[in-house]
Amino acid sequence: MSRLFALLLLTLLLLPGCMRRAAPPPLHYVVGAPYQAGGVWRYPEADFDYDATGIATVESGPHAAYTADGEPYSADAFAAASPVLQLPAIARITNLGNGRQIVVRINDRGPEDPARLIAVTPRVGTLLGFDADGTARVRVQVLPGPSQEIAMALPGGPRLAIARAPIGAVSVSTLAPIGAGPAAATAPSAAVASPQATAAPAALPADEQPGALSQVTPNPGAIWVRAGLFTDQQYAALQAESLARFAPAMVPRYASGSFQVEVRIGPFGSVAAADSVLNEVLHAGATGAELVVE
Repeated sequence: MSRLFALLLLTLLLLPGCMRRAAPPPLHYVVGAPYQAGGVWRYPEADFDYDATGIATVESGPHAAYTADGEPYSADAFAAASPVLQLPAIARITNLGNGRQIVVRINDRGPEDPARLIAVTPRVGTLLGFDADGTARVRVQVLPGPSQEIAMALPGGPRLAIARAPIGAVSVSTLAPIGAGPAAATAPSAAVASPQATAAPAALPADEQPGALSQVTPNPGAIWVRAGLFTDQQYAALQAESLARFAPAMVPRYASGSFQVEVRIGPFGSVAAADSVLNEVLHAGATGAELVVE
């Protein structure tokens, strides 16, 4: 009986500790290592000039209490999740179908579905006027200035490689006139310069703050399956040949001053049709295939 009582007492003593909630993770900047989601490898990287089109989705189902960069999750936040961008980042999302734009804070990883470019909170989806199926053809543009300021300010963010030299004491004196003796010079006065404090980041302009809404001319475009983007036409031809049953096209492009060849399939008039072909292309071995809107 005494042993049973002791075990019961120990259980009661440990119970509060077991029920205690874990401390929230600190807010931090993160890029992260490559990972696999939805059967496809993702390669996160810091890209402050990111500008891409594709299909967005609204987050659904249960969500962790905190986002990947340590922020409390809220379905009402002006926020989004990206599978590859640095976190956090400030970006403008445009619904190409109706021209509505909103600035969001990208602070989480997702969506898992390789056919989706980005996932937005229910509030953002409502404001952007997503379709009834919870999707929209979108353009996502990272705002470089605000995103860089946040990255530099948070723990784990990039830092300049060269540290500022410390500022020491400075002596100030008046030089003697030419021809005058040393006694004509005034005695030096010591002036100590205090180290300059790092200025806080300036407040974002109104049109770059999360939640900023605007309207542009709608430009819905068609949906394509991009099966690859190559700098060598020979490799593009090999990719097109491997996907011959989908009748891909090889489209020359100039991006950042360099020649590229895009292998793409389509166009598709609906998200469902594009999703179906993308799934087949991925299973055919084109693991980097994605949906784009043009």
